[in-house]
Amino acid sequence: MSPFAVLHRMDPLVDSASFAPAHREHHPPPPAESPRHRVVVRADGELDAAMLPELTAALELAVLGSSHAVIVDLRSIRFLSIGCAIALAEEGGRARARGVDLRVVAVRRDIERVLEVTGVRPTCRFYASVREALRG
Repeated sequence: MSPFAVLHRMDPLVDSASFAPAHREHHPPPPAESPRHRVVVRADGELDAAMLPELTAALELAVLGSSHAVIVDLRSIRFLSIGCAIALAEEGGRARARGVDLRVVAVRRDIERVLEVTGVRPTCRFYASVREALRG
């Protein structure tokens, strides 16, 4: 099973537990015209070099399918490699170029430190919870 889930969200805001997974081949993302559309990318486990292609694909899918914001939920990861952090920063730049707000939810100090050292902090907005990030 993939350590990533790409979840689509439309207003009105409700609890994040009600999100429905969106699978590329079965449920395409909503049209880009939807002004309040948000996508949550949830990661789980260890984001190391072996996971870099999957991380990149999940982030690209989210950015291309969002007209408002992409929330990257890192609360459940135990390890974040420098390469994956740099990929997050690069995708943050691509998101900004498309007018998409990239928001990161990270609560562990060791994960936040990797994001800080690799320069991700200035490229994204950080939140303590997915609910906060959805309200952004």
